[in-house]
Amino acid sequence: MGDMTADAAGPAPQQLNVGRAWAVYTGLRFAVFLGVAAALFLVFRVNGLLLLLVALLVSSIASLFLLKSQRDRLVLAQQQRLTAREAERARLRERLDG
Repeated sequence: MGDMTADAAGPAPQQLNVGRAWAVYTGLRFAVFLGVAAALFLVFRVNGLLLLLVALLVSSIASLFLLKSQRDRLVLAQQQRLTAREAERARLRERLDG
């Protein structure tokens, strides 16, 4: 009926959803940007284009440190997806050849 190779090897590791990981990372980046922009506006009374540019620069640098674990999850999800696609491609080629 089904393919028994996955059961023989044990349970598969939890697959991460690339779309969800990307959405969470992007949302967190946006939240960091808004937080920095609000802080710049409230503390330094910066507004307009300067506010956006400085907030973009500061939030980009802050995100490198603050969102490292989420960025690692995103990369892991992409690697798992690539590995799964390569395995599926190999299975299909084997079925076509054999």
